Amino acid sequence: NRWLEDYGEEKQFMEFSLTGTPEIAPKLYWHNSANVLCNYMKKPEFLEIILKNQAIIPRYVIEPLDYWNIEGLKRIAFPMTCFCDIPFSKVGNHMTLYGRYGIALDKQQIINKFKVQPIHYMNPQSPLSDDFKEAFTHYFRSDKRVHDEDKILLNYLLSTLMYMKPISSPEKIGDDIKPYIFQDECEWRYIPTTNFPKSIPLLIKEDQISEKGKNAYSDVLVRHPETWIKFEWRDVKYIIVPDEPALNQIIDVIKELKLEESIKYLLISKIEISSRFSEDLT
Repeated sequence: NRWLEDYGEEKQFMEFSLTGTPEIAPKLYWHNSANVLCNYMKKPEFLEIILKNQAIIPRYVIEPLDYWNIEGLKRIAFPMTCFCDIPFSKVGNHMTLYGRYGIALDKQQIINKFKVQPIHYMNPQSPLSDDFKEAFTHYFRSDKRVHDEDKILLNYLLSTLMYMKPISSPEKIGDDIKPYIFQDECEWRYIPTTNFPKSIPLLIKEDQISEKGKNAYSDVLVRHPETWIKFEWRDVKYIIVPDEPALNQIIDVIKELKLEESIKYLLISKIEISSRFSEDLT
């Protein structure tokens, strides 16, 4: 697993690899959150791409870091796929922001196969945040080269940073700036560190981040299926569409897939119309 690229001109980071084989976890059943992980999207073509590839392709995302108040560290960009585990009975607000198309995968299988991780929602005033900020600032501002014995800790700090978000933050929603509670998203992340191509950086440095560059790196990942979430059809629990016209469109897409007829019918049976379970939610 390669966590790091060169994140500073004066620092060199080592490749980080995990050894050993993780144990297979027993079957788990969640009582207060969903037993599926859902990836929502706004456009039907995004869902069509997932079905045609039998995979979700991660994309680079720019993550603001200004809530840490570390001078010179305002944002980073790295590839990810985001899921939420919000039950359908409470997902209306989430779909309003992220889209009413989606695919829901078996939570346990995705945890085991792709090592997805729920993110840490941070209170910037907490003792935990204070400790993290102090440790990260120590290395970020250090002018000395990182010693071998420090590289493991530095890898940990940067990888942890990629799984963090503030509990809440002012965000632009429509035309207004409003307080937004990120914790309500119940976000899990997949970051494709295993077999990540050495030709592109995992982390994009702040002075190199742009929308054009972010999209260019994302396009590169389309040519690297080793970074994708390549699921089995049996892992698909629901295919989510907003209404009846969208239902017919996705059925047509499934019928064109090069699959056995029995699998096509099984996938069609898993389609859910989101307005049916969220029409009373705002």
